[in-house]
Parts: sequence; C-alpha cells; structure tokens
Amino acid sequence: MTYEAAQRIVSSSKILRRLTLGVYSRLELLILKGHKSHIALNSLRRCRRGAESLLSANESFLLYSVVCAQSGLGGAMAEVGVYQGTSAQIICEAKRHCPLYLFDTFSGLPQPGGDETRMLKPGQYAAQLSAVRTRLAGYSGVHFCPGIFPQSAVGIDGARFSLVHLDADLYTSTLAGLEYFYPRMIPGGIIIAHDYSTLPGVMRAFAEFLKESDEAVIELPSTQAMIVVGDPARLRRN
Repeated sequence: MTYEAAQRIVSSSKILRRLTLGVYSRLELLILKGHKSHIALNSLRRCRRGAESLLSANESFLLYSVVCAQSGLGGAMAEVGVYQGTSAQIICEAKRHCPLYLFDTFSGLPQPGGDETRMLKPGQYAAQLSAVRTRLAGYSGVHFCPGIFPQSAVGIDGARFSLVHLDADLYTSTLAGLEYFYPRMIPGGIIIAHDYSTLPGVMRAFAEFLKESDEAVIELPSTQAMIVVGDPARLRRN
C-alpha cells in the first residue's frame, strides 16, 4: 500500500484516526509529562477533551509554546482551518489579550486540485460553526470569519499579526494564507503550517510563495514547519 493510499484511508475515518493519531498522541503526552510544565500539559489535555484534534500532542505543545511567546509581541493571531476548534482552543489558552481571527468554511474542504484528490476530498473535515462557537465561548477576543478564505477576511485589513496557524491542507488555501498574512505580519511574527511534510500541496505552496525570497522555512521534527518573519518587506516579488 502506498503512503498516499494509507493517508487517504486513515484521514477519511474517525475510528482509524483515533487508533493511530489518538493513541500516538497519548504516548507523546506521557513522554512530555516527564520533562514539561504540568500547567501546559493540563491545558493541552483540557483542550483535547470533547473534540477531535488532527494535531499530535507534540504538535499541540509546539503551538501552545509559540503562542505563549508571541503573545508578548502584541498584534493579532489567526488560524486558517479550524475544524472542531481544538487547536483554536490551544491558541486561546495561551494568547492572553491578543485578538484571534478564525477562518474556516465550516462545511469541509473546498475542491482539492490535481493530485491532491488522491488524498483529500471536498467536504472532508466539516464541523459545525455553532459547536465551535460554544466550545470557545469562555474566551475573549475571538472572531469567527466563516466562508472561503481570503474573501472571508473582508473588514480586517488593518490588523497586524504576531502568529498565524495555517492548517488548510490544500495548495490553493495555503498559498492564499501566505499571500494574505505575510505582508501583515509584525517583525518577529511567526507563521506555522501543519501537514507541511505530509500533504504535498502545503509544501508546494510554501516553495512557490518563497521562491523569490530570502526567507527560509524551518521544518520541524513533526509534520509542521514555520517561518519567522523578520521584516515583511524582505519578500521580493516579480
């Protein structure tokens, strides 16, 4: 069986995701317990209850840690690809007073393009906006932007961002996120992408966006990668 076939089968089944990513994440949490803050781990456990997370425990911890650091810079935060709201809740736990903008169709993935159809399908990872609103109701400064991104970003052009979490899965959606947010990042801002090394469209979007830039992608041991934006003006476009 090819990797793409295995990815397609697992990603399309909640039961298989629980038996693979779910079990793997519990093992990671046990390992993290030996050397990480119990405050952070308790927060992650709380966020992972009651909804599915597509991030492993290590990926969740990385997101939590980066949000904690970036919250001191001010500015806003954003997530593209919210699903059931677990990673959004992790951001809420650590963002302090930073506003958070959440972008998702809440009707699942748009139409995948080209070879992406071998691993993903339209409507995959749908979640109810009302359920995510309820899940995050106890946190302040959370703004929901439902619809197709970046059209759903109308009205927030003045915002500047210290942290953006891209979990959009598709090439077009990831590229749109980079094109929209990169010039709106504050110096020292961080863009984190999930599935960089597992979904080819995500890596392709980063490569295309940065091909005329001296910015570098930092690939992490998990499926994640990130960019630390020194100065948005560094991006050279034709």
